[in-house]
Amino acid sequence: MLRAFGWCLKTVLRVAWTSAMLLVPLFGFWLASSVAAYEDASIWLALALGLALFPVIPVAWDLVHVWRRGRRDAERATTSILTRLDRLVLRTLLVNGAFLAIMLVQLPHVAFRALAVRGDWMLDGAHGELADDVRGVLLGLADRFEKRWHVADDRYGESDTPPPDPAPPDPAPPPPPPTPDAPAAPVAADPFPGWPVAPEPDVQVTDMPADAQASVATVGAYLLERFPDPRRRVKAIHDYVDLRLTYDHAMAAAIDRKQLADLPAQDAESVFARKTAVCEGYARLLVALGKASNVEIAYVTGYARDTEYRASETATTDDAVRASLGGYLHAWNAAKLDGAWTLIDATWDDPEDAAAPIRSDYLFTPPALFAAQHLPDLPPWQLLPAPISAGEFVRHPLLTPIAGKLGVELVTPDRSQVTVDGALDVVLANPRLALVTAEYSAPGAPTEHHDCGPPTAEARPTLHCELPTGSFEVRLFGAASRTATRLAYLGSFAVNRR
Repeated sequence: MLRAFGWCLKTVLRVAWTSAMLLVPLFGFWLASSVAAYEDASIWLALALGLALFPVIPVAWDLVHVWRRGRRDAERATTSILTRLDRLVLRTLLVNGAFLAIMLVQLPHVAFRALAVRGDWMLDGAHGELADDVRGVLLGLADRFEKRWHVADDRYGESDTPPPDPAPPDPAPPPPPPTPDAPAAPVAADPFPGWPVAPEPDVQVTDMPADAQASVATVGAYLLERFPDPRRRVKAIHDYVDLRLTYDHAMAAAIDRKQLADLPAQDAESVFARKTAVCEGYARLLVALGKASNVEIAYVTGYARDTEYRASETATTDDAVRASLGGYLHAWNAAKLDGAWTLIDATWDDPEDAAAPIRSDYLFTPPALFAAQHLPDLPPWQLLPAPISAGEFVRHPLLTPIAGKLGVELVTPDRSQVTVDGALDVVLANPRLALVTAEYSAPGAPTEHHDCGPPTAEARPTLHCELPTGSFEVRLFGAASRTATRLAYLGSFAVNRR
């Protein structure tokens, strides 16, 4: 009995040991090919690398070993401890382990984003139950690596303690059937009650006396007195911060260059006095003003995606747009109103042009829309009943809350990066008949854009983009009015044209 158990255990270990020789290189090829698809490189190059990792290098290594041992055996008798199969397995694991260590340890953000976004590249254009099942397995496996999707960096500190996971809402009772004397109730036109918020700041904020702006405490007391309604008070805080502060582009550029020494302090008192800040300073000042005016505002850190603001300064290579679509460090806020939390990003509501009016696109934004561009480090701060994973975050196309305002949804493509062999058709759902259009440009030349046809106000438009060979960013624009001459940015995704 004991001998049979030992034989079974030895057989299982032998099978596992031999299987590792196949599974580890297969994972290495999946990673290399996904990076190739993500970076718009040759899949054949990834295949050549995969063949080099197994079997070319391990077999060649073993052949050299056999040749050298044969020369030694001619001089003296030697005994090999490992079989040839054992040596081949060991050399395969060493070679592929070194490759995976470099990719997953040195370049974790590229490796994870490549697997999460393009890990199913071999299924491009494939649909059906089997394809969907395989795609689910591959992307599910990719999401297992989300803890390695960025380089650890706490430059903006940690988020405040998040709220408990939200309980699922009680199902709404069905509406009563219509009667001849009582017609059916109309459907509400606004799917997000209380949002969007009118962007114009209150005159009591724009005309705040100088003595009321002596300190954070005096501003808080002023706002508490003038705005007894907590919701209006939070909007006043948001507006005051955007009116007082100017975004510190020089500091942001230094952070991008990893020059983190001697940067200006971002605590509330410092940015209040200096009147300039990056996202951390905006968010911390909101927290301080909330405390001074008796409203609970939390500090949240995580990752954000955008190309409209970020790429305008840094997109000189394909990597810049890919990094923006994948996410970069950011800080924002959540405010507690009537026992429920709501989300705020005052930094993104502060326009690039100091003369332009402030916005309210990221004030009380519905969590589902906010999550398209913001991924907090602590999932409960998504304020979603079922938080999304980092993989889902980087896979989804980048859409701004303005798309939600207009009721525009992107039907296809449904990923943040796609590869096409010819022209690209962008299909939108546009039930409110907003005026929509699309354009494409090379990431290194964002001002040299090309239209994907004229603007249209159809209910389900198809925007046709005739792309040349290369990598491009496709940007969506829209407006509520069919006669609008200036269209707002709605979102982006990346396209590789073979």
